[in-house]
Amino acid sequence: MLVVNSAMCYVLAFLLTTVLHECGHAIVGSILGSGPVLHHNYVEHFGRENLPVAHQAWIALAGPLVSFAQGMLLVPVVKRRKGGGAFNLFLLWAMLLGFGNFLGYLMTGPIFTAGDIGKVHALLEVPLALRIILAVLGAAGLTLVAYKSTRPFLQFATDQLALDNARSRTAFNFQIIILPWLIGAVTITLLYLPVVAIVSIIYPISSGMVFIFPWKNAERVKDARALGSGLLSTPLWTWYAALLGAVLIFRLVLAPGITL
Repeated sequence: MLVVNSAMCYVLAFLLTTVLHECGHAIVGSILGSGPVLHHNYVEHFGRENLPVAHQAWIALAGPLVSFAQGMLLVPVVKRRKGGGAFNLFLLWAMLLGFGNFLGYLMTGPIFTAGDIGKVHALLEVPLALRIILAVLGAAGLTLVAYKSTRPFLQFATDQLALDNARSRTAFNFQIIILPWLIGAVTITLLYLPVVAIVSIIYPISSGMVFIFPWKNAERVKDARALGSGLLSTPLWTWYAALLGAVLIFRLVLAPGITL
């Protein structure tokens, strides 16, 4: 049940991160006059091309900045709420996905010109050297965040014996990180349909590859404490209902589009 419940927390956090990210684009677009329509994983702007370049850049940058703010705001919360149950695990996933969204876009900016940061680079004609520097900083930041998440995940163990040796620690993080990411990636990809941009299909699986770092790094973390709740190994029906509600809103309300 640990794998199922972590996957549930992952999908919920991913949907929240996606919606907040797109709301950033839509709200700034509405303020600046782009005529936005908010969808489940993208925003249509019917008047963006008529806006000044600086306004178009702000609209593109708004989503990643919201994701970065999400990650930063959750750092102190996650540090304070060590281990525990589903809510704390959801917060940990939300923090990591917020950072991953921002730093991932930064990292891929020079390659994916259709991505948010890539659009900003093109609109502002950012020099290639600066694009590469920002991409390297994004990759370094994402790697650091991933490594730093090793202990927080291990703290969801309920038995100290699970953390006593390198093999058991990596096995635990495989269950709470890697399998949920793989299950979640397939689920999110299906929820993202139809394909609007190729990045929408690539992102759910590629964005989680960074979680390989905290999985393997568990071998080196020898001072983690088991602070988890046994509830994570039991059915969490209220949480499953919340996930179902979120999926219905994502597909039935947001996918058709909301004009702002």
